[in-house]
Amino acid sequence: MAGFERRMLGRTGLRVSPIGIGGGGFIRNDDLLYAFERGINYFLFSSDLHHFAYQRSAAALRKLCGRGSAVRDRVVLATVSYVNNPDRLLPVLYDQFKELRVDYVDIFQWGWISEGVDCGELFRATAVLKRPSVVERQLRNLLDIEGEIRERSASIVRQGLARAVGASFHSRTAAAACLKNSFDVFMLRYNVAHRGVEADVFPLLSGHEAVDPGIVVFNAAHAGSTMLASRPVGYPEDWPAPSVPDCYRFALSHSAVDVVLTGVNGRRQVDAALAGVERGPLSAKELEFMRKYGEIHRRQLAEMRAEAEAAAAGDTGLAT
Repeated sequence: MAGFERRMLGRTGLRVSPIGIGGGGFIRNDDLLYAFERGINYFLFSSDLHHFAYQRSAAALRKLCGRGSAVRDRVVLATVSYVNNPDRLLPVLYDQFKELRVDYVDIFQWGWISEGVDCGELFRATAVLKRPSVVERQLRNLLDIEGEIRERSASIVRQGLARAVGASFHSRTAAAACLKNSFDVFMLRYNVAHRGVEADVFPLLSGHEAVDPGIVVFNAAHAGSTMLASRPVGYPEDWPAPSVPDCYRFALSHSAVDVVLTGVNGRRQVDAALAGVERGPLSAKELEFMRKYGEIHRRQLAEMRAEAEAAAAGDTGLAT
């Protein structure tokens, strides 16, 4: 069985590894560089939410993507901010460019988009990043003043601050509403226990990479604090259970998915993820099993949520 190979990230023109790494898993600099050496080229960096975790691999990203890097064109650097306020775009970019010492990012994204968020306003604010603009001049002037940019090539002067713009959605309704004429990259939750995007988002795509946005999925191996490779309560011990890499393979087996974002925390997990990818798409029989297994987890998670809500509703906080 042929393994998953690099593919185009939708209409962005960026060629990406099927596995990506988000620094929120506390991966260290040396392990992130190891992942790059092993062929992973998609990396996510957060400038605010969980920044304490992402800082552990910031030096590696500076080495790969910072000014003067000999491998910059081989890396796809995605950054995200959860501020979600267009008026704060310049300081958000300043934090990211200052810390990573980059001239541009491949993808800039807003994070945690839910219903009620004005996606149109966020998109319009970031669309200008793909070309020279007032925001681009303001940011580069700030960095120039501080001596961060001593020499810029003609190509850097002509380009914008980001090659593509995107958003991370925590609402399928919001994602579906934004698909047309909007962000270049969509980050969506997708796993065996939460398959709603299969009905609510993926069918809205055309199936043509030159037209569709790139699709990056997260939470592929867990739902909240529940690891989906862990056996559900009461699940027979002699029945098979998937591994974490199997959960990655499940997501990547859907034709709409370009990248599975992982929170691997060391090279052992990097190796395991890549070994899974090398096995390629799941067979029809394996997919059927994963869906049934995921449904067991989904029901248990729903029961746990209902019990928690009932307990909260019954706790008035008043002494009797």
